[in-house]
Amino acid sequence: MREEIIGRARLILGDCREVLPTLEGVDHIITDPPYSERTHSSHDEQSQERRDGADARTLGYSALTEDEAKKLVGLFHNCPGWVVWLTDSELATFIRRAFDGLGRTTFAPLPYHHPSRSVRLAGDGPSSWTDWIVVSRTKAQKNWGTLRGGYVAGPGWNDKERMGGKPTRLMRLIVGDYSRPGETVCDPFMGAGTTGVAAVLEGRNFIGVEIDPAAFDIACKRIEDAQRQGDFFVGEAA
Repeated sequence: MREEIIGRARLILGDCREVLPTLEGVDHIITDPPYSERTHSSHDEQSQERRDGADARTLGYSALTEDEAKKLVGLFHNCPGWVVWLTDSELATFIRRAFDGLGRTTFAPLPYHHPSRSVRLAGDGPSSWTDWIVVSRTKAQKNWGTLRGGYVAGPGWNDKERMGGKPTRLMRLIVGDYSRPGETVCDPFMGAGTTGVAAVLEGRNFIGVEIDPAAFDIACKRIEDAQRQGDFFVGEAA
């Protein structure tokens, strides 16, 4: 296991299933784990020249089964604050019910709508422009306030670092909605570090866990670059 400390960010190269139980001081989990097999297989089969800011290639990591998602719910359940989980339509309802079964308050999945992005699912029907965000809280967050009912991509959102990543602006909005300045956001599936970049730019502390060494190295560089900007751009995404 390798660990890097970059300003307000702590980055860990390892398996989140082993690392999460050892972490302390996490306030909220905001993460974008792999999606279902249906989404992954269709995405890889249709991979071609993209229009959404990422190179044409397969996702390069395995899909998440319902059994694996249930185990992650069990790990995330101990988070004292919000859990914000980006996923697809195949897993969203399952994840919500799993959190409900553990006594957390879990809301109807929120849409992240990105018009005109490349087709995710195969076939001759509608393009898939919407991902889903499962949001679960503890009783301690019951007076958090009214939050937006979804996210719609706009100009400047095509900055994904790698296939399967999310726009920095989206993650800044989510971090701003579901954490407070000075709190610690954890992403157990850090990937190329977009949630970490968002957390640093929004004045949060960050703990990221990533199992892929290549993605981990990209995340270290991106978060280091974001750290150099300090708090100058805090709140810009709102």
